[in-house]
Amino acid sequence: MDAKSLLRAKKAGSRIQHPYASYSAAGQLRCSICAVPVKQWDAHLLTKAHRQSVAREKKEEASAQKKRAAEEEAESSSKRAKISNTQESEEEGRSKLPAGFFSAGNEPQPQEDEEEEEEEEKEKEKQPEADAELDAFLASLKDEPESAATTAAPAPAPAPAQRKRRTYKEPEEDGVASYSAAPQLVKDKNEEEREATPEPEETEAERRARFAREEREEVLARLEEEQRAQEDADARVDALKARMEALKKRREARGAVGGGKGVAAKALAKAASKKK
Repeated sequence: MDAKSLLRAKKAGSRIQHPYASYSAAGQLRCSICAVPVKQWDAHLLTKAHRQSVAREKKEEASAQKKRAAEEEAESSSKRAKISNTQESEEEGRSKLPAGFFSAGNEPQPQEDEEEEEEEEKEKEKQPEADAELDAFLASLKDEPESAATTAAPAPAPAPAQRKRRTYKEPEEDGVASYSAAPQLVKDKNEEEREATPEPEETEAERRARFAREEREEVLARLEEEQRAQEDADARVDALKARMEALKKRREARGAVGGGKGVAAKALAKAASKKK
């Protein structure tokens, strides 16, 4: 494979990533904002027409953003006006009520408090009843010294109490067992296997393939630079030729005008000499 085919394949594989760059169905590079086909993208970005198109596009975007912001501000102001009007109407309606309207007999009943009380009662009904026998046994263990001192009087039966869940770092109660364990670090087996298996070394064939790939990429980059320089030089030569042609045509036009004037002057001089 020669250098030209490599360069062609490189161009076909690499596409320009730019907001204004687009490709046709045939793979031709185009500028979406200028609507013209482009050969050299970097050179096209520096042209006056592209800069003017970009400035016009930015100006249109800025005007659209200003218009959108003005519309949003108008909507928000209209909403605020509506809210203020409703608040004023509510205040006017309240002020029209007679004095002492909200007396003890006319005040609205607090429905929210009643609903909360009903919910609390339902939750209490759903909670399981405490184990009365266990609570009585624990209370008897605590009250053993007092009962031994006062054996004559019978100890009253302890009232059933609900259990209370012990929170974190709360002092332990007598006769209640507690368990605690030290935290342990859990390691992932896959992570241990990855740490144990070292990375494979590069073989001789892989090293040669990598060197060849790097050399080919370097050659392609050099060819691209040379082609870009050649295209720039050709563009400059074409511009100089066009300028020389324009200067040449201008000089020819000036010479034709001067020659016509000289012929007219000679004819006038000859006519004057004949009259004499």
